[in-house]
Amino acid sequence: MRIEEVDQHHVRVTFVWPRPDAQVSMRAQVFDDPNALSHPMQRVGDEWQLSAIVRKDAVFTYQFIVDDPFLDADTTDLNKLAQLMAEARGRSFADPANPHRIFPQAAVIAGATEAPPENWDSVAIMPDAEPMDWFDGPAPNLTTHTCGGRQITVYQPIHEERDVPFCLTMPLVVLLDGECWPRVANLHTAIDTLIKRNELGLATVAFVHNTGGPAERFAEQTCSEDFANHLADEIVPFLQNHYSTEEVIIGGDSLAGLAATHAAFTRPDVFNAVISTSGSHWWGKQVDGEPEWLTRQIAAAPKKPLRFWVDVGDLETGVSDDYAPGVDQRAANRHLRTVLQAKGYDVAYHEAPGGHDFATFRRSTIKGLLHFLGAK
Repeated sequence: MRIEEVDQHHVRVTFVWPRPDAQVSMRAQVFDDPNALSHPMQRVGDEWQLSAIVRKDAVFTYQFIVDDPFLDADTTDLNKLAQLMAEARGRSFADPANPHRIFPQAAVIAGATEAPPENWDSVAIMPDAEPMDWFDGPAPNLTTHTCGGRQITVYQPIHEERDVPFCLTMPLVVLLDGECWPRVANLHTAIDTLIKRNELGLATVAFVHNTGGPAERFAEQTCSEDFANHLADEIVPFLQNHYSTEEVIIGGDSLAGLAATHAAFTRPDVFNAVISTSGSHWWGKQVDGEPEWLTRQIAAAPKKPLRFWVDVGDLETGVSDDYAPGVDQRAANRHLRTVLQAKGYDVAYHEAPGGHDFATFRRSTIKGLLHFLGAK
């Protein structure tokens, strides 16, 4: 990866795959058509190259795909997409010249807990990116539970002198897509580090896992009332029976951000605040032919006793006519922010210099936690 300054705020990044393979693409959200699953590279001598201009403070993930299965494929069928993603996993490689990597989200979605480091996601960190060392310390222990056939992984802060959990009532944070946050984002390490530095208040954090593949996840997380009630009537009481908790914050990324917002809006008797990280608030065409169904419900309903953290990456500008004609992820989140403000909600809004990936999600989610639970 080569970086050249373009102007005061931007750099040109040239990605280089150093092998003379027959065909190579890239997965990154920094090129034209940000929603594309891959972008073909150009052969230059014995290597492959592709360049993009990005902000000098951007952070995003990327991979190289050798013999790209996404070329000319139909990706609107979720079951077919899952097959293509499985094919792509073994052909997708980290940048051998970049030491910054995170575990690949695609592997976790497919149910894998291990992957060779050469198949991880590379993380591009531009020269002016905000420094964050929270994710690099020793990982704290987690406790695993099962509730209603669903796995829940729980972080509890430990009293350093006594080496036991704090015997205190503290906020409960429920994060959806729970299998991804520890394995991909290393979020529990960041939370533990910030608590030990007295920058983040004490909290019990429950990572609530999905129970199936992409199609099942899509069905649950697209404003399912059954899923909202499952979280409110089964998951939260189960956790409250095991841990001493007070207010409940629910959060998630992408579709899970939409699901978290919907669950809190549907059940404000259980949830007090929302962290929507790059939430898929464009969703809705499948209900009544128009995008942004949940935002429209919030606009039409009386204000509820909820607080919101809403964020999105500034690279999330691709439009999918199949799912949300004319509305991209960033525009949908801006619209949600504006509707929440107009209704009088307590809402904090953040646009991250990044894309729709866990390199950005984890940074933004920490900012959301600091917003609600930052040490006073």
